[in-house]
Amino acid sequence: MSKVRILRLIKENGPVSRAQLQHMLGLSFPAVAAAIAELLSDGLISPAGTVSSGLGRKAELFEFNARKGHVVGIDVGARKIRLAVANLVGNILQRAEIPTLAYEGGPRVMDRLVTLLEGVLEASNIGESELLAIGVGAPGISEEKTEVNLLFPFIPSWEGVPIRSTLERRFAAPVLVENDVDVAVIGERTWGAGRGCDNLVFVNVAVGAAAGIILDGKLHRGVRRAAGEIGFMVVDRSLVRDSFSDQGALEDTITGPGIVRRFKARLGLEAGRPAPLSTSAPTSAPAVTPVPVPVPVPIPAQPAVPAATPEGVQLEMADAEAVFALAGSGHRAAQEVIDETVTYLAMALSNLIAVLDPEMVVLGGGVGLALHSIARDRLAEFIGRHVPFVPRIVPAKLGNDAGVFGAIAVALEKAQERLERSLAAPVPARSQSCSCSASGVSSGPG
Repeated sequence: MSKVRILRLIKENGPVSRAQLQHMLGLSFPAVAAAIAELLSDGLISPAGTVSSGLGRKAELFEFNARKGHVVGIDVGARKIRLAVANLVGNILQRAEIPTLAYEGGPRVMDRLVTLLEGVLEASNIGESELLAIGVGAPGISEEKTEVNLLFPFIPSWEGVPIRSTLERRFAAPVLVENDVDVAVIGERTWGAGRGCDNLVFVNVAVGAAAGIILDGKLHRGVRRAAGEIGFMVVDRSLVRDSFSDQGALEDTITGPGIVRRFKARLGLEAGRPAPLSTSAPTSAPAVTPVPVPVPVPIPAQPAVPAATPEGVQLEMADAEAVFALAGSGHRAAQEVIDETVTYLAMALSNLIAVLDPEMVVLGGGVGLALHSIARDRLAEFIGRHVPFVPRIVPAKLGNDAGVFGAIAVALEKAQERLERSLAAPVPARSQSCSCSASGVSSGPG
């Protein structure tokens, strides 16, 4: 359809004139003019001034009407729910966030999400009929057909929460649900550190550990939508388990809670597994030489700081941020734990790179960003000793907004599909807005 092609060109290259469109598409001038007239009538494009044609006449310019509808991006994080409303070119019009309060359970989290979206739309004076699509990044894996949620270690009773159908019933717009790290890699590729990169891995290390993977410009989900669940990697013999757990071996080791657990166990402040890199293999297996730690974090040439650390820090209450700060101040146990964490992350990245051969690896999440800032060169040096081609390893540019921006990108793609579908309809209903209800529009990625 010429109207669809012209709409795409105007959105991607506008403002443009009729003559420019004729040249780009190889269509007749009358065909272009007729399509422009219909797009103007539908409200999908709008006049954007004039430009001299060089022949004494001024050519009229046209641009995509980004106000024809709106999209919503939602990121359900372990700590916060972030939400943003954008126009049809991705400009943020309104945003809000609230604590996730995951301990309240999945149904309550979902209720609060719906209430938040209702409030943002009301505050923005945006009618629900104007929503063309909603993108959601959620923890775990949401099965498309059953809507059962899997692998969600941080929200109790999340498995039975039908995210897509709940939002579609309430807001009458198609909803696309992706894993939270998958939308984060889309966000970083669209607007962040990986912009324009077609082979990209986003590694998020925070409360959990997971990766979003883009191969040849497309999100790689895997057969069961579980691609990138690197938290289940086993990067050391001492991490081998006797039975499966929803929280994988790597995730239990390098994430914020894992760092805190290993730090406290090292100091004897609570029961826990000892730091694997400094122990021998289980007695039931042959003795294994511990994995060497490359280029340890420098320790000041002075006596190690005792467990009763300066400034009155209560080690029993330490979180991951405190462990990083203690390591920076010279606390030996904290340094050893962070040093081990760098090594484990380097092992995981080496394995990912060996399998995927990406152009770039983006590190995100609170722990991931902290590790990159203190050990960027160590990570690259370790990886260079284990794989033939070392990609760029960069910090996430969007920070905590990667997920919500990625959700907006997903929603924009669906919104564009809806607009183009309305143009290709055999009998266009010109008296109706393109911001139609979700009836008859398939949900899910497409």
